[in-house]
Order: sequence, then structure tokens, then C-alpha cells
Amino acid sequence: MSFSIDDINEISQAFNRFEDGLILSFEFYYVPNEPLAATVVLHGRDHRAKGNVWKKIRITLTGVTELSARVMGNQFNSICSGVRLLKLNDLWCIDIDGNYALDADPSSLEEVRQDGDLYVIGRQIEIQDA
Repeated sequence: MSFSIDDINEISQAFNRFEDGLILSFEFYYVPNEPLAATVVLHGRDHRAKGNVWKKIRITLTGVTELSARVMGNQFNSICSGVRLLKLNDLWCIDIDGNYALDADPSSLEEVRQDGDLYVIGRQIEIQDA
């Protein structure tokens, strides 16, 4: 399934950027005869649903061109400043808890590289319930 930037923005808004959610897993893997792929599973509140409904969401990037996972072994898995789902230079980027200005998204991949500790950049993105 192909996702547009509008689809991605809708998901990001529905889950309030996964703020106060959890990172359940971060995995990268090699598919035979394909470029690197990465999957992140997040647990977040779906603000579209009535009540206090929390869901697991799987975000997969294929055709990964770059990833960074600078994390400490004793680091908590809670999401503080949010998950950013971005399209920059025809590439998709998922950035978790990057150190950016309050409520501002990075405007370039260079900014993601400079201020992001946990991110993946890839050619295609897929989002589904986990």
C-alpha cells in the first residue's frame, strides 16, 4: 500500500505524535536481494477513538538509506517529545524524540542527522496495526 504525506500526517495527528507512548521495538533487517529495511513498533493512544484506546502501530521503512540508533542501555522506552514522520528530499524519515525546537519539525535531513538520536531514512513507508 502506498502512503501519501496526507495519510502520514493524519496518522501522526491521530496518535498525537505518539507523545507519552512507548517504543516497543526497533529492528533493522536484510531482505534477500533487497536493500536494508527497518521496523519500529510503537504503543500510543488513538485520539480518534472514544475513551482511552491505546494501540500498537508498526511502521516499516524499506529501501533504507540511513539509520541511527544512539541509545543508552538503561534508557527508558517512553516517548517524550514525539515521533516525527517526515518526507524530505523524496525520502521518508521516522525520527523518535529528536532534539528539535518545541513543536517544530526538522527542515532537512542534515538537521535530522545533527539533532536526532533514533531515526530511519528510507524510500518507502508502510504503517499498520501491530
